[in-house]
Amino acid sequence: MDKLVSTESINCLGSKDIQVEITKDGFVVNIIAWGEWYIEKAKDVKELEDLLNEFNVQQYTINEIKEMIANA
Repeated sequence: MDKLVSTESINCLGSKDIQVEITKDGFVVNIIAWGEWYIEKAKDVKELEDLLNEFNVQQYTINEIKEMIANA
């Protein structure tokens, strides 16, 4: 069964709602940023971190997501 983790990132560039679905093939990221909805895929945690950096998600939020994934 797939697991889902959710969080929100708020900074001077605006807020971002982030959902990460953990699948057997990696991660599916649903993110609302800059008034748009994006669906992206990442194969591993490093690729997920790189993707979140592209969306200017703050590092503490990325760390929080990685911790939630590890505990899922």
